Order: sequence, then C-alpha cells, then structure tokens
Amino acid sequence: MKLYIYQGLDNERVPKDVTHVIVDNSVAIIKAKAFMNCTQLVSVIMGDHVKIIEMFAFFGCCVLRFIRFSKTLAYIGNLGFWGCESLEVLFLPSTVRSIEYEAFVHCQSLRLLILPNGIDLSNVGFRIIGGTAIEKIARAAGAEYEWKRGALTDESNRRVNEWLIHHMDESPFHKLCYTSSITTKQISNYLDEDVSNSALQSDPVRGMTPLHLLTINPDAPADSIAALFESNRDAVFCLDNDLNTPLDYARDYNAAGLLAMIASLCIH
Repeated sequence: MKLYIYQGLDNERVPKDVTHVIVDNSVAIIKAKAFMNCTQLVSVIMGDHVKIIEMFAFFGCCVLRFIRFSKTLAYIGNLGFWGCESLEVLFLPSTVRSIEYEAFVHCQSLRLLILPNGIDLSNVGFRIIGGTAIEKIARAAGAEYEWKRGALTDESNRRVNEWLIHHMDESPFHKLCYTSSITTKQISNYLDEDVSNSALQSDPVRGMTPLHLLTINPDAPADSIAALFESNRDAVFCLDNDLNTPLDYARDYNAAGLLAMIASLCIH
C-alpha cells in the first residue's frame, strides 16, 4: 500500500506506483493528467472543495475501483477517467454541471451511473459512457449511440444522456438511495410514507434492492443504512443480478455501514 496526499500544485509529480490517494481539503482543481497511467491506483477520496477535474486526470488508471467525489464537484474534463476499467459504480453529486466528451470511455466494468437531474444536456459531451457495461444496459433499453458518415449523431447522444438521467425514475426509492446527499431522515420518511415493502423491491435494471444501492453509496451515513436494514432484515441477504448481497457491497464501499449491519445482526 502506498498512500499519497494530493496537494494540487502546478509542479506536483504523483508517483506512478501510488495505490491510495487522499485529495487535500484545500484542493479546488485536480490538474490535467495528475494521475494519468497510475496503474496501481485503487482508491481516491476527495476533499469537498474540489470543483474541477481536468482532462485526462485519471486516464488509464486501470485498477481504480473506489472514488468518493467532492460534494461540490461541478466539472469533469474530457477523457478524465478513460480506461478506468475496474470502476463499477460512480456516485456523482448533484452539483455536477458539465461533463466533457468521452469522460468515462472504456470504463468497461462501469454499470451504475445516474446523471444529476438538474444537469443541462448541452453541457454533457459526446459518448461519455462508450465502451462501458452501462452502455450495454442503455442499448438494451433502446438508447443507443448511432453513427452517420463516421460521426456520432447529436440526437442519439442526447437520447443516451437522457436515459442516464431518467432510467431509474420508475424506482424512486432506489434513486433516492443513490444520491450523494442522502440522509437518515429521508430514508425514514420514505419508509413511513410508503405502504409497500420498499426494502425488498428490486429495480428492473440491475436487480438491486434499495439496500444494495445504499450500501454501495460511499456517502451514505451508517445510520441511514442501519435504518433501512432494520425496516426488513431479510433485504441484507437478497442477491442482485451480479449475485452480490448488500453485505458484499458494504464491505467494499461503506465500511461504517457494514459494521452497523453486522452489529444489528449480532443483536438479533
């Protein structure tokens, strides 16, 4: 393990063998090519003052698996995460306003990404999910990149980006659990208002329950996970389409939530 504290300096040279990165809380901009081809980089935790990720910032970080984005992030540059083929999920904060072209191209394992509801599609670049697992999901749903005379059409790009915003709209509790600003009060309020057995409902895209989404969310507070877990403890053993339980996801993405669920299981 090699931990690196990124300071965002103009002449900063990040070691290529770094495995874990913490972006200092003073950093507002992750510079272009800052972590380019850091092929051993596994995780990145950003301070909440990061507003801009410049082009090629994480290009070719092929084993990068975990990212906690800044809660004030506004801009992701072109090819910012090109070839991060181990990334499976990205939880974009609602503050994101602009994503440049091919930002996540060839992140082949990426299967969960929802664009913020408030984003202006004119600020979302071409083919941001090209060569990803979620592109295949979009295609199966009828939202597909189309080419004419060798160029990607504006209309097909718009349809894919609209799908990225709205494809979870029919599963509102799941979409709530995806948000980076989720709170325990929101979870409790939804459970109080919804008469159906929300904790056990699976979404039609990935077969996940809300607890799957919440445990894979690195920003979800442990007590929100505990509240959802307590509403129906059977949910913790549900398998999604990739045969993972919420415990599996919590182990990799939300350690505090994992401990909260284990403590409750031990009590009961």
